[in-house]
Order: sequence, then C-alpha cells, then structure tokens
Amino acid sequence: MVDEAVLQEVIFTTFLTSGTATLIAAAIGVPLGAWCARQNASFFSKLQTVITALYGLPPVVVGVFVYSLFSKSGVLGGLDLLFTVEAMIFAQTCLILPLVWGGSWSAFEAVGEDYSDTLGTLGVSPRQRLMLEVGLAINGVYHAVILGFGRAIAEVGAVIMVGGNISGKTRVMTTSIVLETSKGNMDQAALLGLLLLGLSLALVAFASFARTQRKRTKPVLKGEAVGAATPYRGATSRVISLTKDENRLLDNVHLRLEAGTILSVVGESGAGKSTLLRCLAGLEEDDVMCGPEACIFVPQRPVLLTPSVAEELNFSSQYFPALSPSALYYQNKFSLGHLSEQSTANLSGGERQRLVLARQLSLAPSLLLLDECTANLGWKHIQAIEDELIRLKGEGVCIVMVTHNILQAKRLGDEVIVLHEGKRLSDNDPLVKGVLSGSWMGHEGTKKAGSPPIV
Repeated sequence: MVDEAVLQEVIFTTFLTSGTATLIAAAIGVPLGAWCARQNASFFSKLQTVITALYGLPPVVVGVFVYSLFSKSGVLGGLDLLFTVEAMIFAQTCLILPLVWGGSWSAFEAVGEDYSDTLGTLGVSPRQRLMLEVGLAINGVYHAVILGFGRAIAEVGAVIMVGGNISGKTRVMTTSIVLETSKGNMDQAALLGLLLLGLSLALVAFASFARTQRKRTKPVLKGEAVGAATPYRGATSRVISLTKDENRLLDNVHLRLEAGTILSVVGESGAGKSTLLRCLAGLEEDDVMCGPEACIFVPQRPVLLTPSVAEELNFSSQYFPALSPSALYYQNKFSLGHLSEQSTANLSGGERQRLVLARQLSLAPSLLLLDECTANLGWKHIQAIEDELIRLKGEGVCIVMVTHNILQAKRLGDEVIVLHEGKRLSDNDPLVKGVLSGSWMGHEGTKKAGSPPIV
C-alpha cells in the first residue's frame, strides 16, 4: 500500500501545481479574453483561430519547450528551476492558457454582441466595465477555467519532463500512477486513479456549488424622492448622416435638440430610426459624452446588468455615488416593489423593460434617447412612464423618442418627424400628412389600397 505521508505529499503537490497554474492562467487569460473580444481588426480573428488551434497543444511539446528554456544552456537556465515545482507550474500554465484565454474570449464576445450598446453609453470606467462584463460572462469564464484546471490536473508528459517525478519534491498523482503502472502495481495505480478522479470531482463540485449558491446581500434601496433632473445644455441643432459599406443609412437628417422638449421619431421599419439614436449616442462615428447627467441611451432590447432586481435598481448608487439615490422612487413609480427580492433571470419581458428604464433614468440624463421604451407594455405602465417623461421634460431634459405608436408620438412630442429610407420628410410631404393623420397616404399622394400601416 502507498505510505500515507507520501500520499499526502503527492496530493498536496498535485493541487499546488495544478491550482496555481489555473489561477495564473485565469489571471492572464480572462483579462486578455475580455480585451480581445472588444477588438475589431482582422488580425484578432486570425489570432482567435490560432488560440483555438492551441486547445489541442500536445503536453510533450510544452515539456520540450519549457525544458529547453530552463536547461543549463537555455535562456532562463540561470534561474536553476529545472526539476522544480515552479517549472511544473510554468509548464501547466503554458498548456492551459489557450483554453482559458479562448474560452473567455468567446464568453466576452457573446456579451459584447448583446450588451455593447448599453455598456458603451453608461459612462463607467474601463475597470468598472470589465467587472460588469466579467459578471455577465461569468458562466462562460467559469467553464473555461474549470476546463483548464481539468487539463492541468490530468497532465503527465510535461510535468515528468520538467519536474523529473522526484519523490517528496515534484511527484504528483498522475506521475505516481505512471510510476506504479511501470512497476506492475496495477492495484495501487487504479487506487490512485480513483482517488485523483474523486478529488477532482469534489473540488469542481464545491466550486460549482459555491458559485451558484453563494448568498448575496440585498442592497439597501434609498431615494424615496427623486433628485432634480439635469437640464440639457448641448447643441441645439444637429445634422446627421451615416454611410456604411457604400450604403447611405441616414442622409442629412436635421434635428432640433432643445432643453425641455420631446422629439418624437416615427417611420416604417428600416427607415433609420434606431440608427439615428445610435448616432446621437455616439455608437457610430461621433464622439458623444454619455453617462450620468449626460446622454443616456435606452435601446429597444432591454438588457440587465446585475443578478437581482434590487441590485439593478441600486445600480446608479453603486457605480456613481455622487448621484442622488432614486431606487425607491423608480421602484414605486414603475410598480417594481413586489419584484425586489427576485432574480433578474425570472422576470417577464415587460418587467425587464420597466426595470431597465428605471436603471437608466436613475442616471439623471440631460439627453435621453428612447428606442420603443413602452412597446408591449400595458396601459397603466405606459401611463406611468409617460408621466415620468413629462416630468423630466418639465425640468429641462431633452428627450428623443422613437416609437411606432402615432398617438403616443403626437401626445408627447413637441415635434414629430417622419423618417423614410434614411431621410427626414418635409412636414408638407403627403406621406407625413398621411402618417400623422392616420389616413396612410402613399408617398405620391395616392392612397395605397390594401397596404399595411407604414408605422
């Protein structure tokens, strides 16, 4: 039988090397994955292909590389690290870094596709954005790290080559299994294999349990009365054009942006309404100051940034302490009080929509860009949202609102503009008169029988 003291030493060395290598790979690979996911240059798509190919990096190749690096004639030979635990950790880190890097890259890339517009217009610092992205990509990052740990703890070739399988120093469980097998002690080899499997499964199960079952402290919601709004002081006239891939998406769309006004934008699907808001938010070509007390964009698809309703309501207080808290005000205003204990994963579409609007409005915008913010909501919730928009307008906020609801556009808008094929139509255009009157007149002034509504 294997000596108990020797077995304990082997188990300790196993988890020391594999655990440390996993932590180092995560510390390097996760930030790299987050950074690479934001890059658009063609070089990074090629780099991603290379990283993915390295998922199958042969351990013996890593062993040869590290051995030559730390040998007496190697570049780092003076460090005298060959046949040490440190060399084994370095080898395992090299082996699993592509797995953690590539897996994290894919996870952050998925987050970027869904959340980039919101994260790009919140006004958070690069560090805060990274932490938000980590929280959103946590499942993908977790599986990448666990996959890396699994490969590290099961690795044999590289650790034998650079560690030497020295008893009491660099021997780990996998090399012990190889040694016992070579000696013909199959019972001990099988026992060590089962022990390694059991310990690995137990550690991964504990990590999974801690991740999913960790208790969160519910943040204290403050701000029963909302603070004063931020009056708009930006440019009062904007002319917006946008061309992509030789396609003219917006053609000299003139807008008047004034404090204490609501500009309603209507038009058929594909007319350029959402693109117009993205330009105003600085998500296309212009550089726009976004964030607290500046420009705030509420995209058509609501995206939540935190795990619980209470945390989402408390977002502005957590990330921007200088702002007056307003969590309780918006919780009551948008009928979210009964949801404060819930996870954001369990919300309906309408509940998510109201919660996102509450989070964004708590940032005290001076220029508020709304893309279909009341779509698919009941009349009571629409009324509450419209009341809040009217309050903000009265306190000097400039609001640009895209909507398919003509009655809402006319009810709230100080000015209603109609977009058609990327152009703003003249107020005297027959199509504009038809849209705003509900008669659905064609662009040439003749009614199109059987045509569906344009907006």
